[in-house]
Amino acid sequence: MSRPAEPDAFLGLEQFGVRGSLGDISYCIAGSVPYALEFTNDADVICLLLGDIITETKFEDDHEKPLIFLGQSAAFHPQGGNVRVRASVVRDGFIAFSYPDSFFETFGDVDIGPARRGGSRNNIRKEAIISLSRYVRRRLRSSQHLTPFEMQSLAAHLYHETIHALELRGKRRCGLSEQEFAAICDYVEAELSNDISCAQLAAAAGVPLRVLFDGMKLRVGISPYRFIVNMRMARAQQLLRSSRLPIAEIALACGFYSQQHMTATLSAKVGLTPQRIRESG
Repeated sequence: MSRPAEPDAFLGLEQFGVRGSLGDISYCIAGSVPYALEFTNDADVICLLLGDIITETKFEDDHEKPLIFLGQSAAFHPQGGNVRVRASVVRDGFIAFSYPDSFFETFGDVDIGPARRGGSRNNIRKEAIISLSRYVRRRLRSSQHLTPFEMQSLAAHLYHETIHALELRGKRRCGLSEQEFAAICDYVEAELSNDISCAQLAAAAGVPLRVLFDGMKLRVGISPYRFIVNMRMARAQQLLRSSRLPIAEIALACGFYSQQHMTATLSAKVGLTPQRIRESG
């Protein structure tokens, strides 16, 4: 077990070495190291806990008290609040996303006011959040870094599942029309060689992000992220079998970040390397 953090050494999010931004959304990743953290939210923050974290914690004007952040759960911290956490035991760490108001406008038909007035909420658990936590923990342990596309999808998916768990939905429209689904497919086909975000898919269909997530699950049984990955793999396999283009060129044409990225994806999902797929064609 690691040594507890110094009791008075409170620092901000800058203490976590892995930080970045995805458009307006910013993020940080914390590993399995004790920490003392204090920050005031200028935007809504959602954390995905990868393992249990044993803490002394204070929210807003409350008193510091013992709290265990359960692994494979989410925590919601509203803008304008204050969070102070002294974590003595950290198992696997967490990933935190900061969402500006512009993100809620993109997401559509969500009244975030009740959640903000309710203050911080912790240990939000549902099957989809558990699956996200397991996925991130597995990816962070692999030799391949999380790609920007994965991070964008993770941020949107975590927000989607957390607000569902907090029952912040307005009038729910879950399905996608035939025209909307066709617009999504056409957009992905046209842009497959480029980065594609969930916000771009929603804009292509003219629907809020929430409708995109619910509608894709209802129509094809998978998330927008997995749908795009599947289309990348399908095109890659088609090109490998029908053309003599270099494998590296096929990888880029299908939106993979490198030949190694495509090889790892195909090997994991279809059990064959690009060379074996080409030879089998």
